[in-house]
Amino acid sequence: MKSGDGQRRLSWLASYPKSGNTWARAFLRAYQFDAYEPVDINQIGKISCSESRLTYFQAAASTKGKRLSNAEVDSLRRPVQERLARQIGRHQVVKTHNARLVCNGFSLIHDDLTRCAVYLVRNPLDVVDSFADHNGVSIDEAIGLMSDPAHRIGGPNQEFVTQYLSTWSTHVRSWIHADDFPVLIIRYEDLLLDSLGVFRQLIQFLGWHFDEGRLTRAVRCSSFNALRQIEGRQGFQEVSAKSRSGKFFRRGQSGAWTERLSENQRQRLVNDHGETMQLLGYRASHVSVQA
Repeated sequence: MKSGDGQRRLSWLASYPKSGNTWARAFLRAYQFDAYEPVDINQIGKISCSESRLTYFQAAASTKGKRLSNAEVDSLRRPVQERLARQIGRHQVVKTHNARLVCNGFSLIHDDLTRCAVYLVRNPLDVVDSFADHNGVSIDEAIGLMSDPAHRIGGPNQEFVTQYLSTWSTHVRSWIHADDFPVLIIRYEDLLLDSLGVFRQLIQFLGWHFDEGRLTRAVRCSSFNALRQIEGRQGFQEVSAKSRSGKFFRRGQSGAWTERLSENQRQRLVNDHGETMQLLGYRASHVSVQA
């Protein structure tokens, strides 16, 4: 966790929105506390912190309540991440939706402050429907956002500062092609097929003490169905106010795009992201990349 200069490093939990980040955080919370009952989804923030929380940047700027421009925020990325590295516990991760880019002349993610990264990824053909619901937009609008290099979320006077997503493909490649630190790629689809095996790999990658019984309990207490039921009973604070369904944990499926997307919508996504999809092993039958 520490290098020769004594600087503590961050373990990132990174993803494009609606790609499994929250599910992984719920599992880590259950594993950390050796849960025997389904994890309280409104407590999963205790296993992680978001590097984009506005209060972190106001503290770094020694200002309270001041409106910060995007340029000011980006200039503070390093001191914010340095402070998090000093304060975060060993069994905590840092959540981000930022792509690994340079904005306003400043790196969004500082490699020299990074120990490792876990990147959650999901087939964009399935992401787009969940993303559209979360943002209260149409699927066609969501397709446009996922292919927009200027796409960002958060911003001034919001709880979270601007987070730069760029295109889905740019976001993915910015993380999985990191050379300065190890990256574990977790596909949402693999989580659905083998949660036990994938989460076992996650714990071992993070270097946490491993216990098979604890793992089994944590997987059971953070299953997608368990999380969805808890949300139904008590609500979830991370549900977007714009969400059409009013739910965060909706279907928890892979391949639903075959029923949700039109042929034209599928084709647009594959034309925009087909090469990156193939890199990750995603296939869209009867849909091909146009030259």
